[in-house]
Amino acid sequence: MVAGSLFVTGSTAAYATTYPTWADVVAARASAAATKNEVAQIEGDLAALQTQLTTANADASAKGAAAAVAQQKYVLAQDKEQTLQAQESVAAAKVAKSKKELGSYASQLARGPGGGQGWSTFSLLLNGQTAGQLLNDLGAVGQVSKEDDAILEQGLTAERSVQQLRVLATAQAGILSKQKVAADAAKQQADAAAATLETDVEAAAAHQAQLVVLEAALTTNAAMTYTQYEAGVAASDGAGQAGVVDSQGWALPTVGVITSPWGYRYDPAQGYAWAFHYGDDIAHGCLQPIYAATGGTVTYAGIYSDYGNYITINHGNGVSTSYGHIANGQTFVHVGEQVGAGQNIARTGSTGASTGCHLYFAVMVNGSWTDPVPFMSARGIKIG
Repeated sequence: MVAGSLFVTGSTAAYATTYPTWADVVAARASAAATKNEVAQIEGDLAALQTQLTTANADASAKGAAAAVAQQKYVLAQDKEQTLQAQESVAAAKVAKSKKELGSYASQLARGPGGGQGWSTFSLLLNGQTAGQLLNDLGAVGQVSKEDDAILEQGLTAERSVQQLRVLATAQAGILSKQKVAADAAKQQADAAAATLETDVEAAAAHQAQLVVLEAALTTNAAMTYTQYEAGVAASDGAGQAGVVDSQGWALPTVGVITSPWGYRYDPAQGYAWAFHYGDDIAHGCLQPIYAATGGTVTYAGIYSDYGNYITINHGNGVSTSYGHIANGQTFVHVGEQVGAGQNIARTGSTGASTGCHLYFAVMVNGSWTDPVPFMSARGIKIG
């Protein structure tokens, strides 16, 4: 049974119908599954990017705060430097003034009251001063000189102190300026890193949205492909025919009726002795196609006791199916081969202990044989 052009003759005319092959169904499902996996992958990537973005934003915020503190410290240092510079200028002006006044006073002392050769006891006496007055004037002159010297010394000390403070303030402002530049650079780098991550998150989110839409479309396409496949096969061979894979992924292993069911029977191959039959005999003539009941791995393909040519397929989860009495030269698979549901694996024959062409079909679950009829029925397949 292959998909392709199907011509159905009616009472008035013939029409052609094409439908997807089982390979088309498998491909459509694989494409949808691959996209689903890609969506899951990008969801994980997006979550990781969002975590990184949160961290980057927090880092940028912290470095922005640090830059603001550095800026504030630098401004305060500049203000302090400018204040000290102004104080230094005031102190220098006072010292200059004191020096000038002291120089003027010294000059006056040198000239004396008459503009002559300076102060002397004789000149003071000539001015009519008594000895007591002379001593008093000389003491006053000495005291004034001492006070002016002290004031000048205080001014010079203040000037030097302010000068030193200004030098320190200038140095500190320079250090804080470098710290401000470094903090600003760190903030800019952190902002740039956060911006890049934000762009990446937006791109990943957009790609995720596109993939979700694509996944939905591919899933719908896979469902439609399978529906069209089932409809085409049904139209070609009739509903419920052998090899047609149902929505659960199972297929009828061969066409025909059950001639000997599961359970105790009089076995004709053993002279009609009472024996247990561990499967179903399905007969519809020789060389009828035998299909894999579902996908799995071939674990046996060869002659097996009274069952003649025999195939066993492991489907996983403790389930396996077996096919016996296959015609000579009509085994199409080998051990280790992966087969799909509904794949043609052999043709019916009468090899082994058999009285006619048929398929011996058996099902094993977790190491125990089970009745194939209810087992397959639970999976949407009616045998016989």
